[in-house]
Amino acid sequence: MALSTLQIIWFLGGKHNVAFMGGFLVSMIVFAGMVSDVMQSISFIQLRAKYFAITRPFRSPFGTFGAYLTIAICMVTLAYQFFDPLYRWAAIAAASWYFVGLAYFGFYRRHRLVLSPEEEFAVTGGRHGVPVELN
Repeated sequence: MALSTLQIIWFLGGKHNVAFMGGFLVSMIVFAGMVSDVMQSISFIQLRAKYFAITRPFRSPFGTFGAYLTIAICMVTLAYQFFDPLYRWAAIAAASWYFVGLAYFGFYRRHRLVLSPEEEFAVTGGRHGVPVELN
């Protein structure tokens, strides 16, 4: 998929404007990073709430406040990308790839998942599978 994205950007204007192509790609990377950070923060908050008693190898010094702060900063960054004309098309392109991936997962791939023991533990609420044990 990345190759086809690069080709589309190249033909839309990257062939004659390398700065456009570089800026477009960096903007897409920032978009992906912000989405990733939001998802990780949401997962952190959910794990902290549902499985507060599990042994953890690391405890965040900022706790859930840090996760909420991360979500707020990422949302401001994402909003800035959509409202700034310089970054808008890169954000739209990245969001389109996310929606294509979500549709693929939602309609096809989620019915063919094979869970690891840790994932099964998380999905079943601790009834099946084995949590990660640290030595």
